[in-house]
Amino acid sequence: MTNLIVTISDYTNYGNRLQNYALTQLLSDTYGETTTARFQSNLPTFKHKLVRSAKKTAKHLRANIVRGQKLLDLQRTRKCIAFTKRYIPDDRFTLTDYRGLTAKQGATYNRVVLGSDQIWNYNWITKRDLGLALGSFTPAGCPVISYAASFGISSIDEDAQAVFKQYLPKLKAISVREFRGAELVKEMTGLDATVVLDPTLMLTANDWKTITEGFVPKDDKYVLTYFLGHPSDEQERNIQEYAKKHGCRIRRILDMRDPQTYLAGPQDFVELFSKAEYVFTDSYHACCFSMLFHKQFTVFNRANMTGKSSMNSRMETLFRLFDLESVMIDAGLAPTIDYENVDRLLAAHRERSGAWLAEAMHD
Repeated sequence: MTNLIVTISDYTNYGNRLQNYALTQLLSDTYGETTTARFQSNLPTFKHKLVRSAKKTAKHLRANIVRGQKLLDLQRTRKCIAFTKRYIPDDRFTLTDYRGLTAKQGATYNRVVLGSDQIWNYNWITKRDLGLALGSFTPAGCPVISYAASFGISSIDEDAQAVFKQYLPKLKAISVREFRGAELVKEMTGLDATVVLDPTLMLTANDWKTITEGFVPKDDKYVLTYFLGHPSDEQERNIQEYAKKHGCRIRRILDMRDPQTYLAGPQDFVELFSKAEYVFTDSYHACCFSMLFHKQFTVFNRANMTGKSSMNSRMETLFRLFDLESVMIDAGLAPTIDYENVDRLLAAHRERSGAWLAEAMHD
């Protein structure tokens, strides 16, 4: 039995690469050979072209401002691609909106697993791509399930609803990563979707340590930061004050102030969390790995967003599942995390998620 994973193919996104690796491990350990389709989505609309052009321009300007960033970007990208080739090869199947699924000679699959990550966020893909992300390419009789699939948004426009209504009922079983995602499935189709753990949380800390390669020097004592937004001046002061008080340097993922850490590949990302003294972040997967490695951490609301109302659905779900609502604040330091409670909840959620997957994968 060969399982085909369909997920976002983003070779420079740590969370994307690591959830793909985790789901591959989860499936191959119990349910047979597992491979991933290379999903080459297109962005043909004017809106998407404009966004992509603006991002390229901004990146070019930043590269001119910070000497050497292009080279560092290239080196980091190479590490991410090498990680993909080694651990989650995706060269047997290709998925495109103009050809659908194509396969190398002799490559076959018997089952399709959609997810995880924001595979159903249609803001960055065409409606045809969305259909592919819902399994539109699969032949009759081929079982299709979703595992921890995410919409990444809280509401669905009418055009996209039509695509979801067409393909969601064809899935053998539906699971999502967020409570809001389950609500959206119910609202659009009347179907029930189960909320399961992100694949990264289904592997243990020891499982994750097996892929680390000594990126962090011995006796390196550091506070780790990973921000997708930009910390406010007050939040930056909080970080620096904590580091100074505890005799730590600051290692900053994807921040050109720290070129050494900027080069981290996906396995190095894991190692950085495993050895950090403390973590400051606004990233979902940073929270996941902080929890796995029992790190105390603070989640800062992103700039110009305050209070619990600013939490997106994935953060809300994660914090509800693990009684961690207090770790997200506008500034300061989050309360100490009770890891006995987190571990107890993690074991229970793993068992439930694993049981759902076993039932869904049963022929």
